Amino acid sequence: MGDLTLQQVVVRIAATLLIAAVHGFAVAAMAYALGDPGPRHDDRLSVNPLRHVDPIGGLLMVLFAAGWIRPIAVDPERLRPGRAGLLVVVAGASCATLAVAALLALTRPFVLNMLPDTAAETWFVFVETVGELSAAFTVFNLLPLPPLTGMHLLEAVLPDKRNLLRRVQPFLAVLLALLVAAGVSTRLLGPADATLARIVLDR
Repeated sequence: MGDLTLQQVVVRIAATLLIAAVHGFAVAAMAYALGDPGPRHDDRLSVNPLRHVDPIGGLLMVLFAAGWIRPIAVDPERLRPGRAGLLVVVAGASCATLAVAALLALTRPFVLNMLPDTAAETWFVFVETVGELSAAFTVFNLLPLPPLTGMHLLEAVLPDKRNLLRRVQPFLAVLLALLVAAGVSTRLLGPADATLARIVLDR
């Protein structure tokens, strides 16, 4: 975690809310577009981050740059491509999350020229933070584990275990939180996170 300043904590909170809004909406929108109305009925087809932020996952994002949103139920039987649609949902949501970060990075030079020094510095830090957290969030959430978005990948392979996966989800969330806090995810995924962040931020 390191010694986070108050400014860094505030910026990370803002970045986490943006990532949760984009990723949550993207998962719901992809599922809805492929034929599952469930996310819409669950009020997840929204860009309101408060509908998507998970208390534990969000806190971990702010403190350790690895977290998750509230899981979104997707019924593969309602998806037109069937179970393969779950792969599309996960891939589409991951790409959307990274695309927003990349778009912010692309517009950074133009925005910075229009802002006064203090605001420009804050915006620069925010864009960098969004890029870094988006990369870490995406890599982490591709793991096929509840409560991560990658859980849908596991459901696609093991459709008969959907109910079991959802029952054990709270317990796995606690275990994942402990592993993240212990630095395990950083040690294992850190190189991939850094590489993806460089690509997104065009460094």
